[in-house]
Amino acid sequence: MKKAILYIRVSTDEQADKGYSLKHQEERLRKYCEMQNIQVAEVYQDDYSAKTFNRPEFTRLLNSLRRNRTKANLLLFLKWDRFSRNTGDAYGMINRLSKLGVEPQAIEQPLDLEIPENKIMLAFYLAAPEVENDRRALNVFAGMRRAKKEGRWMSTAPKGYVNARNEKDMPIIVPSKDAPLFKWAFEELAKGVYNIEAVRRMCREKGLACGRVNFWKLVRNPVYCGKIKIPTFKDEEVHVVQGIHEPIITEELFYTVQDVLDRKKRIKLPYKVCAKEELPLRGFLICPRCGKRLCGSASTGGSGLKHFYYHCTKGCKERVKAFEVNDKFSEFLKTIIFKEEIQELYQAIIADEFDTNSDEKRSGKKQLVDEIQINRERLNKAQQMMLDGSISPQDYKEIKARYEPVIDGLVRKHLDSGQEASELKKYLKKGLQIIKSLDLVYDRAPLVLKQRLIRSICIENLRFQENRVRTGKINRLIILISRFCKGYSLSVDCSGSSEEDQFTIVARDGFEPPQTEPKSVVLPLDDRAIKGLQK
Repeated sequence: MKKAILYIRVSTDEQADKGYSLKHQEERLRKYCEMQNIQVAEVYQDDYSAKTFNRPEFTRLLNSLRRNRTKANLLLFLKWDRFSRNTGDAYGMINRLSKLGVEPQAIEQPLDLEIPENKIMLAFYLAAPEVENDRRALNVFAGMRRAKKEGRWMSTAPKGYVNARNEKDMPIIVPSKDAPLFKWAFEELAKGVYNIEAVRRMCREKGLACGRVNFWKLVRNPVYCGKIKIPTFKDEEVHVVQGIHEPIITEELFYTVQDVLDRKKRIKLPYKVCAKEELPLRGFLICPRCGKRLCGSASTGGSGLKHFYYHCTKGCKERVKAFEVNDKFSEFLKTIIFKEEIQELYQAIIADEFDTNSDEKRSGKKQLVDEIQINRERLNKAQQMMLDGSISPQDYKEIKARYEPVIDGLVRKHLDSGQEASELKKYLKKGLQIIKSLDLVYDRAPLVLKQRLIRSICIENLRFQENRVRTGKINRLIILISRFCKGYSLSVDCSGSSEEDQFTIVARDGFEPPQTEPKSVVLPLDDRAIKGLQK
């Protein structure tokens, strides 16, 4: 008596489109076995695609046959497309089953495989579903590529977005709760202060779960500035189109970050930045004993609590409690008082200086527009020559690859120059608000802004000696628009090589010769400090 294993397979789309179901197939197979007097040994059911044989139940079926070759001599299924939709894999599996003493057979498409001519029909039965699969895949690929060219995101939304539907019930992506974190990440990367891994870790501390490799790919993705990247296909080169979704960041910010990551634009800082909230002055303090830069670390006490210290290295025993130094620096900031009488004068000077350069800037912008237009005309002319047959498509590709990066660079420069004028007054007003309340802004600011504030105020590094913070050279702008009180006075050293080097703040009860340090870039201040101040 023949014994058979019944194999039933259905995928979700087949069940919906063609009415296949596991129950229907099992009923048909059992009825066939009953009519043919075949004993049913086992039944296996798969809810997987037949593109490969990597299916859980089919793998279990093979393992069962290897353990007990006398279990069955038939493998029955409804049609050959239930068995496989891959011709090459199907022939290989038929051979494997034959070695196990099992004959595969489709009850609705029966074939006697011992007759050579029937192998032609077998090839047809196996090839037809494979062709159907390939055609379906090609249609889906073409449809998705066409939708991408229309500006639609066609897969799972990247982090910072969620999948949704618009008013026409079409799929679209919209910013999620993580969108502000990604905007913040791009803004931090654009500053060039932290590398990409440091920014990722800070985002993780803020609640963004994202791996290292994925984060790198995401910050390279133009989807965040409202663009969709169309990959290369056949003769069509990779290009970017405008998306229909809402951007999280501006196009200028995205390309600035790309330049930073490509090391085309990077702010080189003469001090080491340490991402420790408890040690904001690390990298800004010098040792009063040996003159070297102080380091910082934590020490665990007997209670298990961590205590942070600024300390020297390589044999020097200088070591001070971090919270004491941090508090004294905050006290120093309170001594800087903004001169109200020069606020309007300062604003007028800045505005006048900006207007003085406006004609030159307008001329520069016009020149950029002209260069963009010239290069675009060259590219259009090359395209027309290719269509007319004057040049080959390969020559046109080379011309396009040469001029498109030039045009993109000119467009970015033009956008950057236009943004500066529109935001001058806003940044000037916020900058003055920060100067008025430096101590409050510093105390409430995150670590990144604290360190930028320190370097914006102090040109030289600080010393902590005799229970107070002592400063070297101070930013000349701070001196001109502020006054100092509570034990600090302005000392003018006329031996400096430049006018900026002549201004130094010292404590009334002593003066230490300033240590020579490289001059730093005075960085712009951050809006978050203003928001914190308003709270």
